[in-house]
Amino acid sequence: MITRIIILLIVVLAVAAFAWYMRWRSQKAGAQGVTINHFPLGKVGVVAITTDDCVQCERLQKPALKRLQAQRGDIEVVWRTVDQEPELVKELGIMTVPSTLVRDAHGKVVKVNLGYVDDCVLMQQLSIVSAPPHCA
Repeated sequence: MITRIIILLIVVLAVAAFAWYMRWRSQKAGAQGVTINHFPLGKVGVVAITTDDCVQCERLQKPALKRLQAQRGDIEVVWRTVDQEPELVKELGIMTVPSTLVRDAHGKVVKVNLGYVDDCVLMQQLSIVSAPPHCA
């Protein structure tokens, strides 16, 4: 019984440590001041990083980004694969797909989301660089 409790404790601690690491990595990546020009300057938006076989990208992230665009017509969304952006992926430390990069009108990456993120969270992040959102 003690062995099972110890194993459970180790698993819980490992999951918590990994979650902390992913949040820390995301914050660090967003604070690097990386500039990207995947759509015209003067427009804010999201660059979605994916792979050709990413199921979560197709089933979760893509619909969330479509909802975002439906609610905010002024938001640009660009899909890029890891293979198309190896330098950007390395520079930002992207280790998982989907990943989304929130970009301001000057091209600066202001937020990096490692893993799936829903449209309401993206709207809140975009409010940092554009008009405040109204999420239903």
